Amino acid sequence: MKTYFLFAVVAFSGSLAQAQSVSGGFFASHDSDGFRESKQTLGYAGTSGWGLRAGPLRYTAPGWSASGSVLAGTYKSTNDNRTIDANLGAARVSDTSYLVGGLDYMQRLSASTSAGLSVERDFVNSIRGIENGTHFTALALVLDHAFSERFNVGVAAGSAHFSNDNDRPILRTRWNYSLDERYGLNAYVKTRNYRNTNAYRAEYFSPERLSEISLGLSARFEVAQAFVLSASVDTGQQRIDGGSEPIWQGSVGFASRRRNAVQWFVGFEASNTAPLFAGQTGGYRYTSATARVNIPF
Repeated sequence: MKTYFLFAVVAFSGSLAQAQSVSGGFFASHDSDGFRESKQTLGYAGTSGWGLRAGPLRYTAPGWSASGSVLAGTYKSTNDNRTIDANLGAARVSDTSYLVGGLDYMQRLSASTSAGLSVERDFVNSIRGIENGTHFTALALVLDHAFSERFNVGVAAGSAHFSNDNDRPILRTRWNYSLDERYGLNAYVKTRNYRNTNAYRAEYFSPERLSEISLGLSARFEVAQAFVLSASVDTGQQRIDGGSEPIWQGSVGFASRRRNAVQWFVGFEASNTAPLFAGQTGGYRYTSATARVNIPF
């Protein structure tokens, strides 16, 4: 299931001209619990960066289903020193309404250091989470520092507060070393650690403590001047309340070149890492597909 904030190394480029655009998005996932999620969205953004996004939501499992929709205002701004990506709106699923939104803000502090803030408000997308109307608010501080042209470290530290009286402090890191710039080839180590103050909640996966460490490779390069290929694979160990088991994760994506007017992306991901909102580990598997397109006019 989805994470409540995503940690990524942020790189700043030149100022981007803002044009009016329409966009479409698709997301679908399936896990070994039999839980399926699908989302479709349509959006509009103006020259000022403000816009709207709306679409249906659908969740199914053997003998169970729930449907809903989401409507949100959006704002995006990018320049040499700052990126802002924000949204705020409402979702309604199974006759329950939620305030939903998010903010990803990164500011360049120096040539080698950037810092920012990540905020998310959403509902727990599991069977019991939806049936009980469980929601959460998460906040994290993000720091990225390049120690050299090849080596950088990113840290995200924060906490999520769940509506069922549980708090989850979390720390994530990513240690990245560039192996070959021609192919965007990187070796990395990533970690995740969290605990739950009110553990073993029925609505989502919530052990007392979880820690992970993985070693991986990633690449991103242009293919035949036609599209950009990105891929990553990592493997490591996950420790949950004293027990330990191997974990893995892989992804592949295809995207338009940055200079193209129409921007698009199609990606696939698979993993066996313990999710935030599912109810089992061990033989757990998770797969997802994402597609999006942005058309300026």
